[in-house]
Amino acid sequence: MGGVDSMIEYFLLILLFILCLVFSAFFSSSEVAFVAITRAKVRTLFNEGKKGSEALATLKETPNRFLIAILIGNNIMNVAAASIATAVTISIFGDIGVGIATFVVVILLLFFGEIGPKVYATRNTEKLALLFAGPILFLTRVLSPFIWGIEKITGRFGAAGALGEPSVTEEEIREWIEVGKEDGTIEQEEREMLYSVLEFGDTTAREIMTPRVDVALIEDTRTLEEAMQIFNETGFSRLPVYHSTVDNIIGILNIKDVFSSFFPGKRNIPIRELMYDPYFVPETKKIDELLKELQLRKVQIAIVLDEYGSFSGILTVEDILEELVGDILDEFDREEPEIQKIGDDLFLVDAKVWVDDLNDELDIDLPVHESYETIGGLLIERLGHIPHPGESVHLPESHVTLVVMQMLSRRIVKIKLILHTPHEGQNNRES
Repeated sequence: MGGVDSMIEYFLLILLFILCLVFSAFFSSSEVAFVAITRAKVRTLFNEGKKGSEALATLKETPNRFLIAILIGNNIMNVAAASIATAVTISIFGDIGVGIATFVVVILLLFFGEIGPKVYATRNTEKLALLFAGPILFLTRVLSPFIWGIEKITGRFGAAGALGEPSVTEEEIREWIEVGKEDGTIEQEEREMLYSVLEFGDTTAREIMTPRVDVALIEDTRTLEEAMQIFNETGFSRLPVYHSTVDNIIGILNIKDVFSSFFPGKRNIPIRELMYDPYFVPETKKIDELLKELQLRKVQIAIVLDEYGSFSGILTVEDILEELVGDILDEFDREEPEIQKIGDDLFLVDAKVWVDDLNDELDIDLPVHESYETIGGLLIERLGHIPHPGESVHLPESHVTLVVMQMLSRRIVKIKLILHTPHEGQNNRES
């Protein structure tokens, strides 16, 4: 009879051990599922009315609390499993049973209580998160006094919030975009647009403005006929108006206002009476803020000033939008890439291209310095004077040679960029 009772007792203990193992797997997989699922995904599931999404959303609002509850439950199950296994093995094998129990419990908990459930949870995050949300929320409420005490204790040691879900960083978003591109879910054009959106808030007016040397201007003393001629030659719809010097911008002239004045008796109207007040912004103005201001003011063009208040360039709404969607060409624009490959390791580059952008585009390492921003500025900085067509600069540290191809007065327009292998660069230095 005693033997039968012992067998029943062993059977019940083994059953309890298996039950502890199952609950350990439950808590381990719950932990991974709840931490892995993002708040954005939870919000989507909630909006779709998925069963368990309401409880899941409640849990994600206080991640510290559900993690503490899961850890309490998991540790209780692990300790209980170890105690049961030790009691059974000691009764069978004597003192040596402690070592046997330790080995068996470690192996079983490691594979069936930790590794296995967590790996499964990473592959079925959404399914398990919805399935386990209700029971874990109930457990969190039952253990709320203990959770409150643990939060108070950990808070005293500066650990408050340490278990919370970290905020999403821009670097993480960039990694997700790259992963999406590698998986084929994000196309190259979509990747470029997403990157443009991320960089949009950090871009300043100086980086995308049309510099003053490329801006078509009109003096306030000019006639409407002369204004119409400039509009026809340039294809622009608006012209900045200056008085005496180009640094003194006093207004913006719209081609529609000029057209409306080309009726009998109106051609002698001074430009000053047709122009409207300009909107001035500093070079450091963020373009996302500027876009909102231009929309609010119903203005299409902004005059960019440098730190000394001098005219630096212009920036239009179209320029800002092109940072997001790429070049917007009309019938007056000539599509000419800023960086053109004209041969093996040969490129024809617009002198206004920024050095940073050229490095990224060609995967090279041109030197960057605060004294210049564009490739034309780099070439002038190395030469030490205004160049002539045909002059060149060799940059041995970058294995690159820059050659002036086209000048407009004293301004560099086009530069030929020649890439060398390290061996070629060594030969150039020796020659």
